[in-house]
Amino acid sequence: MRGREWIKIAGLGLCLLLGILCACGTGEEQEEQETAPSQEDTLTYGNQTLPIQSSLAVNEYDGDLFVFDESGLCSYQGEGYVSMAGIDISAHQGEVDWQKVAAAGVEFVMLRAGFRGYETGSLNLDSRFEENIQGALEAGLQVGVYFFSQAVTVQEAREEAAFVLEAIDGYDVTLPVAFDWEYISDAEARTDGVSSEELTRFAAAFCAAVEEGGCQAMVYFYVDLGYISYDLTQLREYGFWLSEYADSPSFYYHFSMWQYSNSGVIDGISEAVDLNIYLMMSQ
Repeated sequence: MRGREWIKIAGLGLCLLLGILCACGTGEEQEEQETAPSQEDTLTYGNQTLPIQSSLAVNEYDGDLFVFDESGLCSYQGEGYVSMAGIDISAHQGEVDWQKVAAAGVEFVMLRAGFRGYETGSLNLDSRFEENIQGALEAGLQVGVYFFSQAVTVQEAREEAAFVLEAIDGYDVTLPVAFDWEYISDAEARTDGVSSEELTRFAAAFCAAVEEGGCQAMVYFYVDLGYISYDLTQLREYGFWLSEYADSPSFYYHFSMWQYSNSGVIDGISEAVDLNIYLMMSQ
């Protein structure tokens, strides 16, 4: 074979090989293309695009089936679910006439059992917890509790769970015990700088301790915490209590309790109160 013909054939072969590589890409490029999330695998929150967590159950509630009565209490009319109308209460609401609250149609209450100070880190019982839990139970309401956490370590989260379990010992608490950790936006707090990974560990430690104590555990969060701060995939074995003030919830993932207003007006309570609905699968 003459040199010029050989060079021509070799050149054609090289072009063919380069064409194949350009069309197919390298193995690494192919893998990256295959694993890159499609638009269907993401959700938009504000100006952020977040990957959908496929291990979490999806919110399948029909927003049109949340029905509000004249007092603002909510029920859900969808098949497969039963719901209860409720409120959450702390000492901020002052003295409560629980018989009037029950007569107004409230079926359950989530009571603040206590809180950790965001400056000192001290554990505190809600100053009206004992009178509230006794009054709510005597009025026939179902009761759950929550603790306002400012934990900065896993050990503190466990201490908070132990504190709550001691506070409710002897009371007929049939609804969940909730972990309520929130960022302090209007003051310096010992919790400033807590990372998403740390916060998730704190919630998991609290909930595990609560369930070891024989109670149902739940994690309270507003939308930003649910999407950005918590890794909910690490908490999916516990109940979710969503705070989203709206006529219907837009949060992508499933939740069993929804706090939909902080301006409820209920007979027997002199101050504005948070309104909630608890959703359970029907038998």
